Amino acid sequence: MLDYFRIYRPINILFIAIAQFLSAYYLDFSGSLASICSGGIFWLILGTSACAAFGYWVNDFLDEKRDIINKPQKMHLSFLPSGVVYLHFLIFILLGLFAGFKLGLIYLLVFSLVFLVLFLYSKIFRNIAGLGNFIIAFLSFLSIYLIGELFTEVDSLLLIHFAMMAGMVNLCREIVKDAEDIEGDSATRSNTFPVVFGLKATNIAVYILLLFIISFMVISLYYQGRFLSKPLIFVYYLYYFLFVFVPLYKVAIDIRFAEKKSDYSSLSKLLKYVILTGILSILFF
Repeated sequence: MLDYFRIYRPINILFIAIAQFLSAYYLDFSGSLASICSGGIFWLILGTSACAAFGYWVNDFLDEKRDIINKPQKMHLSFLPSGVVYLHFLIFILLGLFAGFKLGLIYLLVFSLVFLVLFLYSKIFRNIAGLGNFIIAFLSFLSIYLIGELFTEVDSLLLIHFAMMAGMVNLCREIVKDAEDIEGDSATRSNTFPVVFGLKATNIAVYILLLFIISFMVISLYYQGRFLSKPLIFVYYLYYFLFVFVPLYKVAIDIRFAEKKSDYSSLSKLLKYVILTGILSILFF
């Protein structure tokens, strides 16, 4: 049963839900729990979670041969009857479309397109060097940015900061995960970035991307400081330094020397930790 629930990537979905809830509640300085609940935050979380679950299931379903090589200990969807798998797909789509319907036409269209893009990602785009990584990064960005369409009083620049952070750190993590899975990707002729350009070029690309992310965050912190009082702002800067900048800097250093699967696995986990600490930094507002 535990292996079944792992297919949903519950921690990843929980991260998305927490990020959306905190963004709606804390980045709208006149908002309240009642206002965001009545504004549809739970429908947005349901729709986004349904899309994410659909993406994970479709990816596992279409990537079975690759996953058997990369993650032999993992439960594969071949253990479930195909009818059960397709039923899950249908449930995810219906939940997502119903949530979109409750939120309005724009969300119905967005969720519909996301379902299509996630299917095409697993079927085609994942095998095109870099493109699949950018698609997942953009969807990560979109999951936060959509808050601003639903709650118009949310500060747009603050929201863009957290949406950009989610997108860019996820872009790094997706490339690192591809490097971790290079063996299975090569065996199944998947043209991911590490397979096409090699691990050395991949490490350099991630390193450059991390330097850009850190620079972007430093600039963004100046704007964020406008919303914090003087004692709190120093605590916020200290938090960001210790729990966001330091881990990112460590990844930037270690990625240059990464070679083995275990190296990339450790870096992927550290980037996931940064995503969590970045999400929790919203609490300061």
